[in-house]
Amino acid sequence: MPEETTQPRPARFEQALACFHEARDLTDPEESPGVYGVILHDIADTYRDARDLKEAVEHFRQAVAYKQRADNPSDLATTMTALANTLVSIGEHTEARDVLERLLAEAPKIGDAERQAAVLHNVGLTYEELGNLGVAGAYDDGIATYRAALVLIDGDGDPGWYATVLKDIGDAYEAQDLLEQAHASYEDAVRYTRRIEGTSASLITVLIALGRVSRRLGRLEDELAVNGGAAVPGGGPPVVNGTVVEDASARAEAADPAEPVDPVDALPPSDRPGGRAQADAPPPPDGIPPRPDSPPPGEEP
Repeated sequence: MPEETTQPRPARFEQALACFHEARDLTDPEESPGVYGVILHDIADTYRDARDLKEAVEHFRQAVAYKQRADNPSDLATTMTALANTLVSIGEHTEARDVLERLLAEAPKIGDAERQAAVLHNVGLTYEELGNLGVAGAYDDGIATYRAALVLIDGDGDPGWYATVLKDIGDAYEAQDLLEQAHASYEDAVRYTRRIEGTSASLITVLIALGRVSRRLGRLEDELAVNGGAAVPGGGPPVVNGTVVEDASARAEAADPAEPVDPVDALPPSDRPGGRAQADAPPPPDGIPPRPDSPPPGEEP
């Protein structure tokens, strides 16, 4: 669980909180629950930026409660995404997953298909982060959510975004050592990325991902061939002389133990496949989520 700051908050944060608290006190939550929820979200964002994650979670919870009373599912989704990611940051994985499930139920109410796809993409990213943290079944939920997002994305009109989601699917498969599925997703991601003009950095990242999983598959297949075995499609246990080898050490050895960090993680969101920054991506390893949970242009939380 990440450590929260014990230092006094900078004066600018205190000023921001004072402004938001006064605005909240001037707002009637019964007449304007949506506006009240927006202010609570701003308070939560301020606490999160100040690394006071417990206070941030509490105010995100309150913001969700009030926004549920307003008729703006897109705005509600922004706050629920922020709540889920902050819960992941403090190790509350069960509640985070519950919030994601509730968010998936709200997503179909969003009228704009592109905005709904963005919400689903971000939910998939958070599920993938939970999978990285060892939460059982989270990778599968993430892949299913990514695929739901793909249905809503125009691959011809926005091949970069489509490629980004395909690469995310490949990453989730590769994290589970499902190399055949990862390979197929990365190949599709490369194909769509090639449709973008002037995106050499994006193409480099997906080519590296495809190359690495191809190398892993090649090592696995080569070792199995040497040992008289055959690879099972889909990344299952290898078969040697007709017998399934449950302890597939060949698969473990096929992976590079010191594989360098994927360059895509070192690029700013605008340089990643599709050039689309995520509204509320899962938090980095230090546990502090990115700032902020920005809705698409023209929308405010």
